Amino acid sequence: MAVSRHEIFVIEFAGSPRQRLPLVLILIFVLLSAGIVSAGYLYYHGGETSQRQEVEKQLIAVGDLKVAELAQWRKERLSDGGIFFRNTAFSALVGRYFYRPDDLEAQRELESWLSKVLAYEQYDRAFLLDPQGIERLSLPLRPERIASVISQRTPEILETGAVVFQDFFRDDQDQRVYMAVLVPILDLPDGGPPLGMLVLRIDPEQYLYPFINRWPTPSPTAETLLVRRDGSDVLYLNELRFRKDTALILRYPLDRQELPAVKVVLGEKGIVDGADYRGVSVIADLQAIPNSPWFLVARIDAAEAFGPLVAQLWVMIFLVAALLFCSGAGVGFVWRQQNTRFYRERFQASEALRQSEASLQRAEAIGHLGHWRLDLANEQLSWSEEMYRLYGIRPEDFTFNYAVFTRLVHPEDRDDFDQTTLAIQKEGTAPFSYRIVRADGEIRHLSGTGELERDPSGKAVGMFGTVQDVTGLHQKERELQEKNAELERFTYTISHDLKSPLVTVKTFLGYLKEDLGNSEGERVEQDMGYIHGAADKMAQLLDELLEMSRIGRVVNPPVRVELGELAQEALNLVAGRISEGGVQVQVDNQAVVLIGDRPRLVEIWQNLVENAVKFVGNQPSPRIEIGADRRGQETLFYVRDNGLGIDTRFQERVFNLFEKLDPRIEGAGLGLAMVKRIVELYGGKIWLESKGLGKGSCFWFTLPQAVLQAKEGVPK
Repeated sequence: MAVSRHEIFVIEFAGSPRQRLPLVLILIFVLLSAGIVSAGYLYYHGGETSQRQEVEKQLIAVGDLKVAELAQWRKERLSDGGIFFRNTAFSALVGRYFYRPDDLEAQRELESWLSKVLAYEQYDRAFLLDPQGIERLSLPLRPERIASVISQRTPEILETGAVVFQDFFRDDQDQRVYMAVLVPILDLPDGGPPLGMLVLRIDPEQYLYPFINRWPTPSPTAETLLVRRDGSDVLYLNELRFRKDTALILRYPLDRQELPAVKVVLGEKGIVDGADYRGVSVIADLQAIPNSPWFLVARIDAAEAFGPLVAQLWVMIFLVAALLFCSGAGVGFVWRQQNTRFYRERFQASEALRQSEASLQRAEAIGHLGHWRLDLANEQLSWSEEMYRLYGIRPEDFTFNYAVFTRLVHPEDRDDFDQTTLAIQKEGTAPFSYRIVRADGEIRHLSGTGELERDPSGKAVGMFGTVQDVTGLHQKERELQEKNAELERFTYTISHDLKSPLVTVKTFLGYLKEDLGNSEGERVEQDMGYIHGAADKMAQLLDELLEMSRIGRVVNPPVRVELGELAQEALNLVAGRISEGGVQVQVDNQAVVLIGDRPRLVEIWQNLVENAVKFVGNQPSPRIEIGADRRGQETLFYVRDNGLGIDTRFQERVFNLFEKLDPRIEGAGLGLAMVKRIVELYGGKIWLESKGLGKGSCFWFTLPQAVLQAKEGVPK
């Protein structure tokens, strides 16, 4: 019968009265944890809601301000045209100039009228056209032809007999974007046909574009867009912040409904979420400009809008983790009073499991996801680019249909995969987990969710889903089991090794008291010697444990160093032992350059050489060789000796913590364990080769992240 991990935990406690943890402590810890996590979530969610509201208020305020000003600006421009419309004096002056072009006085008066309007800096040029749209006068006085879109509209404007605002257009001469106020000039005194048309041209780059682009507060992503509907497209009217030369050029079809610009021209108003013309997620306020074909989009990147929440999130995570730790420590303290040893093992295992799970959760959050879609009508399959990476195939090597796709699924999982597909069609959505066999033969574990797609009538037309590579999770589970086993061995060994000197101290303190009472000086000295030796052993053990714990945490600045320098420095540190043993050391002069924490790198060769010296045995000519060997693209380092050698049965154990094959040899058994830890920090591995007792040993190891590549360098 299968037993869950929780059931095993309860059975273990129930099996020993001394190790029984009161259920009330478990309940208290669960309630505290639930309260802390809930409070953290509510705190972050409240901050997120508040930040969202502030961003929306800012967008609405900016949108309202700009809409009001743009509406007022259009109204003022039409009012400017009203100055000349049905103006008897101006109409008479135009008629006089048109009938007598050589009347310089009439020309000067017209120029005076128009110059006053141009002085407001809202207009860059004024044209006076006759009824045929031919330019008769323009200010400033420099040659420039009227745009064809204006001259062609002259008969239409004269027929309407009203002031018209000419929306954005591109001049066919200089290709710049302009607007204009078109004012028909009527023959008021005589009631005859229209005399012509006054064109007050507006350069939007002088006022309108700067106003639209201006944001009231500093922002790296905020932007205001002015758009209008143009047939079946939305057309951008102003220059964009992140894309140049877009006015009256950039357009998107109205079926791109993720774009806020499309939403607004289709009638949507207010705050929306979507993706802008860059494909970036944004929050936007949508409004229409009254009495115009224009629409305004005030937008800001979602990443900027919620950027302040990142720091808040990390603070919340830290506080929640700290509170969880404190509550767990409090419960654990009570537990330890009942059984210290059991508490240490279980608490450390629980902490290791919690940290591993936290690492897995973070890896899942940043893990790559692929998506797919299956057309049920023709079983055609479409993939995202990430799917090809997950399956290890190229697009040109893959036929997009369901039958070919299922052949990539592991043979043992195909039945379950087919059942999941049927479950999606039946239930509408379903999770799945299966293995695949990649083109290179590698087996990967995938997991995801599928969802059924229906057309407006409710008929199932396709399936859509996401896929994530969870092979790393399977690997993490295996690693966690190995770590727990190592943790149990470590806890047992350290408690045993620390208890031995403590027993010695306690025992000889009793003897010391008796010998002092009996005034036996020689025995007192002997007792104190034993106590001192036990204290030294404990200090050595604690020092080596401290050094072990510093590996990977205390890091010196990386430096560039050659293999010969590292080997020589290590030999200098153990020169006394080498001399006492009469050991001959040979260092290979192969030029290998490394980069890293120099003291830690030196520790590798120091510990390996010191270990070799300890086990030289009774060799008449003890010898140690240090060097490197190039095998393909990999550099292998070695420390070889001709000493006692190691039985093949124990070669895997030499790298374990506190492992001493010969208890008579000095040391705590941490040297080779520290070497392994340092090697693994640089992405390497270490192993032992020995043909058996009396045949010497050779330690091989790699340091792929420390070997300096060509053309790289770090100053010494």
